[in-house]
Formats: sequence, C-alpha cells, structure tokens
Amino acid sequence: MYHRFGDATSGAVNADVLDAQIASIARHFVPMTLGELLAYLRAGEQPPAHTLVLTVDDGHRDFLEVACPVLRHYEVPATLFVATGFIDGELWLWPDQVTWLLAQCPERPGRVRIGGTSLELGTNAWQTIIDHVLTLPDADRRQAPTELANELGCSLPLKPPVGYRPISWDELRTLQSDGIEIGGHTHTHPSLARVPVERLPEEIDYCRERLDTELGHRPRPFCYPNGQPGDVTPAVRSAVSEAGFTGAVVAYADAAKHHDPYQLRRHSSSHDMFQFYKASTGLEWLGRQRRRWVE
Repeated sequence: MYHRFGDATSGAVNADVLDAQIASIARHFVPMTLGELLAYLRAGEQPPAHTLVLTVDDGHRDFLEVACPVLRHYEVPATLFVATGFIDGELWLWPDQVTWLLAQCPERPGRVRIGGTSLELGTNAWQTIIDHVLTLPDADRRQAPTELANELGCSLPLKPPVGYRPISWDELRTLQSDGIEIGGHTHTHPSLARVPVERLPEEIDYCRERLDTELGHRPRPFCYPNGQPGDVTPAVRSAVSEAGFTGAVVAYADAAKHHDPYQLRRHSSSHDMFQFYKASTGLEWLGRQRRRWVE
C-alpha cells in the first residue's frame, strides 16, 4: 500500500527508494493488479506463488510523475484508487488541507476548536487533528478544514496548491490503456462509517458512475478511505458490493487470510526499506500469525 511519491511530501517514497523497491518486486515476485488477484479468488483458484499486488490510494499527480516511470521501466502493474470528486476538481482531500494549513501556519495556538471540541496541539498536531476529524459525522468532517483555517488565522485555497493536485481524467485514460488498473475510492473521501446510510450511494455508486463514464465500464475494485476496522460496517460493505465493485481493500494488516473479497488486508510500504521487505516478503504477516498463536 502506497500513497505519495517524491521528495516534496512528508512520508512519501522518493524515486530512488521506489526504484529499489520496484526492482525487488520485479525480480522476486509475480506482480499483478488487484482485479487479476480477485479473479483467482472468485474462481476458487490459488494464485501463482509469490504473487504481489501493488496498490496506490487517492490519485495525486506524483503517482504519474514519480511512480509511473519506475513501474513502466520494470513492467510492474499497479492498482490506483481515485477519489472521483478530487479528480473532477470539486475538492482537494481534507487530510491534505490539514497538512497544508499546519505547514503554512507554524506560529499556531496551543489549542484549536474543531467540531465543537477543543484540541491541544502537542508535538504531533497533524495526527491529533486527523484522529479527531475521523470521529466526526461526515457533515462536520466537511467543515473541519475551514474551522481549522479560521482557528489558525489562515486562508484555505479553493483549489489544491502545487504538491496536492490530482491526476486528470485524460491522464487516467492513458494510464489505464498502459495497464494501470483504476479503482474507486469514494467521491469525496469520507470515512464511510460516518456517512448516513441513505447518503452512501452519493459516495459509492456515484464514484462508480464517474469511473464508468470517464474510463469505460469494466470490472473495478474499491478502496475504503482510512480503511480501519471501524470504517467498514456491514452497511458500507454491502453498498460497495451492490454498486458493482468486484472487491475491496482495507488499510491495515492482521493475521487474517483473504476470506472476504470485500475486506482484503494490505501491508504498508514506506520509504523505510526494512518495512518494505518486511511487508513484501510476508514476514510481517508471519509475525502477526505468531503473536496470535502465542496469545
């Protein structure tokens, strides 16, 4: 599981490290898209030994500019999950807004009030704010970046600044024709468990509709925003299935096997090569299995 690439974004994987990681995947594994893996699982067949699926969330331009040349060089496929409202230019992702605001306003108060709660901004202000916003109802989540901007005395741009911009639909069409699988990641990137059930089609069905309209109708997988256990309720899972997505991934790994095609586990890659090797080789999964056996 990847999110951002390059040198400009905190936590991103830069081109040199990514090159080493993708070279390792090409040398030691059988890389395929998530859709290809889902086809094996649905047929009740075992995928080839050492199968690995590389996924990327959100749809930022740095996937196109940094990751795609490396993937193309090593002929490694990937599945890219996009938030369609982000691609449409209707919004920029709310975690990016928090990141940008904190970077623009280093002289910030010790406390801010968001969603009716006063938050103390300690050494990791970003995580404190993100964790709190994820607990809010979706309507309050939408207002949270504006509230933070007001608290910090900063002006929040309507459009994402350089470094936070999305890929375009034309570019996605080209990527798809080059073998990159494009999946859904909702329309506005909410935590779906915080969205009223009657509004789930606005996030899930409409995401699928935009993908089909712009990129053509074909089987597509889905990725739950935030993707933690509490983000995937039975109603959310059912809505994703009923929208026609072929399967879905979460954003955590535990000792579970891939029994449910709508809750497939993922292991995080990172700029840290140790974490990459631990995740890609299965050592992380084995460690979690061993802890479960001990417990």
